[in-house]
Amino acid sequence: MLRFFNFCTAFTLVSVLSVLVNRRLSNESISRNDSSTDILTGNNPDTTVVILNWSRFHNVRKITSSICENLLEDVVDGIVVWNNNPRQIAFSGFVNTTCPEQKLKIVNSPENLYFQARYMACAQAKTPYCFIQDDDFLVLPEIIRALAVRMKEASLPSIHLQPADEMLSSELRTISVGPRIRTTFAWLGYGTIVTRMYAIEFLSLLDVLKLSVEEHQMADNYFTILRNVIPERWFEPGIPLGGGQPFTVGFEGEERNNRHIIRAAELLDAITSSSDYYHGLPYVNFSPHPIDNSISRAPCHGLSRLCVFETSIKLLSDIGIESAMSAATEILKLEKNRYQQLGQAKKEHYLGFPPSSAVDGRYETAFRSPESKCLHGLPRSMQLIRIF
Repeated sequence: MLRFFNFCTAFTLVSVLSVLVNRRLSNESISRNDSSTDILTGNNPDTTVVILNWSRFHNVRKITSSICENLLEDVVDGIVVWNNNPRQIAFSGFVNTTCPEQKLKIVNSPENLYFQARYMACAQAKTPYCFIQDDDFLVLPEIIRALAVRMKEASLPSIHLQPADEMLSSELRTISVGPRIRTTFAWLGYGTIVTRMYAIEFLSLLDVLKLSVEEHQMADNYFTILRNVIPERWFEPGIPLGGGQPFTVGFEGEERNNRHIIRAAELLDAITSSSDYYHGLPYVNFSPHPIDNSISRAPCHGLSRLCVFETSIKLLSDIGIESAMSAATEILKLEKNRYQQLGQAKKEHYLGFPPSSAVDGRYETAFRSPESKCLHGLPRSMQLIRIF
């Protein structure tokens, strides 16, 4: 039974050989946050997993089997497979998986509800938390377990998993508008844990704002922006499963996504500019905190104990993350300008040596600071990491 949540915290500029981290973490003591000692005791599964099925049913079977085999005893209460495909599925399609029938709920949607379906499934769950993911990535069981612990330990409303390229885009889209807006954009499909109340309030907001059918369907494009909070995000490349037909393809798909991102930004501008009129609106945060991107996190792979690697190393040079803009609708223009300011070399370094490479258990990957140099005076929690 898991009784703790470990954090490896870096406070210096380092280069990390990931396999050495994993080996030493499994054999030596790790600094521990004792406040989390009892979080996963009592065999109280309180998370519902929500998976959308469209064209990768083989992947859905693989994902559900992994979850049922590893997480049903202490984390996951059940799995909802929401089938947006007109071809119906049944439990008979899962008979060769490790999932008991009572833990698997299949919803054959009368129509393709696209991404709003995941929020509907979460809102209907009986658990206080939902783990949401698409069907083209496998998220390791220990990572889902770590997310569940972190949510309760820190009383967070959500945590997003993002590969390095999506994390970079999310960072460059971080936008401030006076004292009233602090927001960014982050996808949910790579793996996101949210509170059920978050999903309920978000759906309620979409209804109150009287969004169109298409805007409801593209709910992912509105979720983070309209919340007006910078969510916690972890570096995590995931395990691509491939197959099927992706929803966002080529120029047309990119234009559709951008159109809805700008629409979400327009709504946030309108809401926060008329806070008296919109007072009492669900989900939207009207008192955003200053942006704090001082800590980067990545979950550890392949350990018998829970571990999240944390570092206060500054991963991006000063490109004006905290500078204020005139409107949230500048979010994509801001990203483009910041990419140009960042330059190709720094972009490649960010993508090639992310914090997740410190704890992915692979010999050929490493986490390196942008400057690739070290400071003296390592805290004890850094002694598990080889610096070179």
